[in-house]
Amino acid sequence: MRVVAIVRRELRLHDNPLWQHAGGHEVIPLFVLDPFNQEEHGEPLRTLFFFALKQLSQQISQRGGHLYVIAPDQQEAFFALAKPDLVLFCEDHEPHLRQRDATLVRLLQRLGIRYQALQGSTLSPMPKEPFKTFTQFYKRHFMPNMANADPTPYPTPHHFRTPRLPFPEVTLPQPQSNAAKLWLATEEEVQRRWQKYVREHLSTYEQTRNFLTEEASSRMSPYIRCGLISLQQLWRDAKEISEAYVRELAWHDFYAHLLHFFPETVNTEWRPEWRGFPWRHDEQKFEKWCSGQTGIPLVDAAMRQLNEEGWLPNRVRMVVASFLTKHLQIDWRWGERYFYRHLVDADLAQNLGNWQWTAGCGADAAPYFRIFNPLLQGQKFDPNGDYIRRYVPELRHVPAERLHQPEPLTTVVPDYPPLMVDLTAAAQSFQEIAQTHLKRSNRED
Repeated sequence: MRVVAIVRRELRLHDNPLWQHAGGHEVIPLFVLDPFNQEEHGEPLRTLFFFALKQLSQQISQRGGHLYVIAPDQQEAFFALAKPDLVLFCEDHEPHLRQRDATLVRLLQRLGIRYQALQGSTLSPMPKEPFKTFTQFYKRHFMPNMANADPTPYPTPHHFRTPRLPFPEVTLPQPQSNAAKLWLATEEEVQRRWQKYVREHLSTYEQTRNFLTEEASSRMSPYIRCGLISLQQLWRDAKEISEAYVRELAWHDFYAHLLHFFPETVNTEWRPEWRGFPWRHDEQKFEKWCSGQTGIPLVDAAMRQLNEEGWLPNRVRMVVASFLTKHLQIDWRWGERYFYRHLVDADLAQNLGNWQWTAGCGADAAPYFRIFNPLLQGQKFDPNGDYIRRYVPELRHVPAERLHQPEPLTTVVPDYPPLMVDLTAAAQSFQEIAQTHLKRSNRED
């Protein structure tokens, strides 16, 4: 049997369903260079992705195979030359990628080629109907499905029987991002980092996950995004150690399922009553937020980390998103796009889900009047100010207790920017505007 295995975001050898026929059958690894993704994705993600893809290509070559790289309009010619008995690909749930899959399926059906769409980007299968809250999804779908899940990993291929085909290939891009350099890692290195985290920190994840220290997070999200490690392995290794970590994996599935059923939320609010909300479009304030010049130490530290490293702990992702949408009242779409272009782990479903949750307009959203106070968040999760000082060096000599006070720091650090807003007054203003808008929306319904 001859199998074409189309590689997308599964850039690994270990525990990969694409390689289930390797060794015993002819397997032709194939990557289709999608121009839409090249334009949509930011340089940090593209840099990590193509680094990992090249690593995978080398691993396949070392095992006797070859990863073919072609353009989308070459697919029919490639299949005609390869004459596969089966085509494998992992399904995805982003609107553009579902359209891509539908186009591929129509082509394969027209050519009379058998195909199989595999589950790769989620742990649990897609439900038949959407769930409106995470709790329902977790209890009624995720946990029952995972209780019956096969814990056996897919075997790692030691040899590829890949035929040599005289087909013109395209060259892979070579994006360069300074932010992504911190994250470049081989599959073996990712495994070492994960196993170290499991041994030393996973058991205390629930207690420490919100603290802004190096060991609080597993830092696996970039490698989940590029498939350098499988969700199934994370679940297998965590399920007996940390229920809190498993719940985070379930949130990953929940947001993927929301985008699957509600593709319009790429551009509009999930909650209909929030549509038409009078978000502000203040470019000057938005630029200060982007560059970490807000005068709020925790917000500035987080945004500078994002710009320097392409990544943020989940706690400060929520803090800076809340500050932008509820204190500055700036459109959540602006923040979502900025994150998406700068994150090394940029995932459309996760980014949309988290931004809309924080803004109050998404599924399972916190009430609109629940607003993160960035000073209190800093006091609670960075009590010594170590995280703030790391990314805002001009504050390195400021005592910790002073970092979390509402008084402007310009009196002690003249070069530090003044406070953009009065946090209390801005929060009250947002609550009033939101209350008025929601009352109007409910009357219209």
